[in-house]
Amino acid sequence: MCVLLSGLAVAAVAAGPYHGNVQSRIYHNSSCRYYFCKRCTAVFATARAARAAGYRPCRVCGG
Repeated sequence: MCVLLSGLAVAAVAAGPYHGNVQSRIYHNSSCRYYFCKRCTAVFATARAARAAGYRPCRVCGG
């Protein structure tokens, strides 16, 4: 499955290790308390993929 974000196709996995908040453009790792936030609908296989899509790491979990 692919997710289109800002014109970039990002490979997504069903329960990827990183979730991105589409409003704040912040990504979280699976141990973060914000991992399942309402707007965390972008899914990334790697932190590198999240950064390439324009997301920054969470300040709580470090992404």
